[in-house]
Amino acid sequence: MNELNPNIVPFDAAADWPDPDLTIAKPVRPPAPVMSEADLDEIFGIWAAWIRSAADAKNAPIDYVSLTLLSTASAAIGNSRWASPWDGWKEPPVLWAMLVGDPSAGKSPALDSVLDPVKDIERSLSEDYRRARGDWEAKNELASLALAQWKSDAKTALIEGVEPPAKPPEADAGNPPVRERISITDITTEKVADLLSSTGRGLLLARDELSGWLSSMDRYNGGGDRPFWLEAYGGRSYAIDRKNNPEPIIVDHLSVAIVGGTQPDRLSDLLIKTSDDGLLARFMVVFPDPVPLSRPSQGLNDQQMIDAINRLRGLPHVVCEKGGKRPSLVHFNEAAANILHQFRKQCREWEVDAAGLFKSHIGKMPGLVVRIANVLAHLDWAATDNPQSPEQIKAHHVGRACDFVGDYLRKHAFRAYGTSKLSPEVEGAKVIADIIQTEGIRLFKVRDIHHRGRSGLSSANHVRAALKVLIDADWVREVKTESGGRPSISYEVNPKLEV
Repeated sequence: MNELNPNIVPFDAAADWPDPDLTIAKPVRPPAPVMSEADLDEIFGIWAAWIRSAADAKNAPIDYVSLTLLSTASAAIGNSRWASPWDGWKEPPVLWAMLVGDPSAGKSPALDSVLDPVKDIERSLSEDYRRARGDWEAKNELASLALAQWKSDAKTALIEGVEPPAKPPEADAGNPPVRERISITDITTEKVADLLSSTGRGLLLARDELSGWLSSMDRYNGGGDRPFWLEAYGGRSYAIDRKNNPEPIIVDHLSVAIVGGTQPDRLSDLLIKTSDDGLLARFMVVFPDPVPLSRPSQGLNDQQMIDAINRLRGLPHVVCEKGGKRPSLVHFNEAAANILHQFRKQCREWEVDAAGLFKSHIGKMPGLVVRIANVLAHLDWAATDNPQSPEQIKAHHVGRACDFVGDYLRKHAFRAYGTSKLSPEVEGAKVIADIIQTEGIRLFKVRDIHHRGRSGLSSANHVRAALKVLIDADWVREVKTESGGRPSISYEVNPKLEV
């Protein structure tokens, strides 16, 4: 109240507004799908017991552990074994995994269950590299002396008019050793390409939080990294031009698996803001309910994981006539190919009732089945003493992958990406609601939204239809300004949204 006149009440802009409907900006999610014990045994076979013990030791959902296992194994296989259902179709084993859940849901402990053994392997690789580098540097010093002596002898021979001596083999120490890597966390695309070009294998990008990394692709360089990562999923050849070097980095097979977590709210932001280029749709997504808090009843067998990753990493490439390396193709047998074809028909039916990112995800599920079947076949082998790696992808590998992708991951993706097929105007309203909340705009016109070029708002009519939804939800109201002719229409934002 006014101290000079207690009868005067201060103006309150929010008093004339009803409470806004905040559900317009938040997705309503279905219950989390749950994998039964029988399905876990059927899909993961010999690895089901390890997944259970890891989930128990880390007090985390089996969903998180299983996806981390698959993605990490796909990176270990890398460019050594690609799957081919039939002529003209081949897929790298590369798998991208997104673990969705609240901060206390157990995402990081689940990642650690697989990544800690990987770190143990990398420590051993670093020690091997240091020893090899030391040996090479000692050899290189002697080679430098031999090279200098040869140059001196050759110069003397030329002065004396006699045949110069041939360059001795000890004058060349050869190429320095390559530092092997399995996982990376946050390095530039140039560095990723450099690592892949030197090793020829695959890599695993592992991050606790994926949403910041995904958002940064657009924030800092206009999406310049997105084409790189789209190619990294497909394992295609890629060249990067360098500023300080005239020679580009050429990667024959750009293959990078990804695993990491994100929170539901941050995923929702990504779904609204992301470019519609299929990047997010390539992720396997799990969004389980948290497990009850408990103390572990058993320890975790890290050695089993270490042995398996080392076996997968030991799979050789095919060496070409000119010395280059290429993946060995593992073909589907006829029964496996038939199961995959039936699954493709089922995906076509699921696509009819899907929309947006979820529809894009369904379209990529047949390829995902091919990749997972390949990884499951090699994980089965890695847990045995059989010296012969899989020569075929068989029906039971594909059947397990179809069950996992179609009956399980599809439902998780539906939970993560939305509950139903929303109308275009409601989708547009969600995008404008995000602009209001993140940019803090209070008064705007249709053209202010249209010019942003956001998904679903490509025309002024699309913007107006979305604004009608926000008017009904008490987010905005029209403000008409008379100017002698046609009134100018602006939209005022509910002041209660500032709180």
